[in-house]
Amino acid sequence: MKRIFPLLLPLALGALAQSTLGVEPPVLLEEAKPGESLTQTLLVHNVGTRPVRVRVSLGDWTYDPMGKIQFLPPGTLKESASPWTAFSPAEFLLGAKESRPLTYTLTLPKDAAPGTHWGVLFLESEDPNPPPGVPLAIFRVRMAHIFYVNVPPLKTSGRITGIVPSPPQRPQDPFRFALQYQNTGNTAQKLSGRFEVRDATGKKVAEAEVEEVVVLPGQVRVLPVALVGPLPVGNYTALAILNYGDPAKDVAADLPFVLRAPLAPPPSREGEKGGTP
Repeated sequence: MKRIFPLLLPLALGALAQSTLGVEPPVLLEEAKPGESLTQTLLVHNVGTRPVRVRVSLGDWTYDPMGKIQFLPPGTLKESASPWTAFSPAEFLLGAKESRPLTYTLTLPKDAAPGTHWGVLFLESEDPNPPPGVPLAIFRVRMAHIFYVNVPPLKTSGRITGIVPSPPQRPQDPFRFALQYQNTGNTAQKLSGRFEVRDATGKKVAEAEVEEVVVLPGQVRVLPVALVGPLPVGNYTALAILNYGDPAKDVAADLPFVLRAPLAPPPSREGEKGGTP
């Protein structure tokens, strides 16, 4: 099975004057059994106006609890799929507006552990003929193709471990909450959900957006929620309902809290002047 994991986008990790590198697809999720091999062909684009030299390398990556991505040497993580990966070519030239394929193969060991394994292919480009006297680093860009492979049997589970409130310091500030979620399964999850506020009668009186995120196996993510009014003083219950990909099962947690000062509505945008397109 092969499908796109939509929440991780292509990662531009530098700046390249007069040239831009792209890769399709930017993210891929596949499934395979121990001992199997999978081959994927990417399409690498130079959409700039100068030729570029592209170098390919492997790495590992992970998230911290706040969602900041961290890149690591290949094979650092126990779930790493980088040691299973071979690619060709390792270096090539791309003319202006030119595209070419790049092929990589994942060969799973016979003792591959169940669950999600992942890695990253870096594509770093540089101008092969930079102008004299200009540092080469100015002409570099690094893109990332993220790949996952699921090895059965798969276990999907998770839980909300806490809701931490941060009352507003000023009347115009939102009431902030931090939802702490733990992926207790062995697969990468696309986490989505909703956040509601109910009054003493159980009636829903407010709601706030919960950002969709990817949560790696065994990891904890902190999901920030900003609640705005209008909401009067009173006793309320915050209710977080999250789904980790199982259409038949949600996880939920609630937190009683007291609003000691009225919560203001979001600032009005009326009268704001738009910028020049």
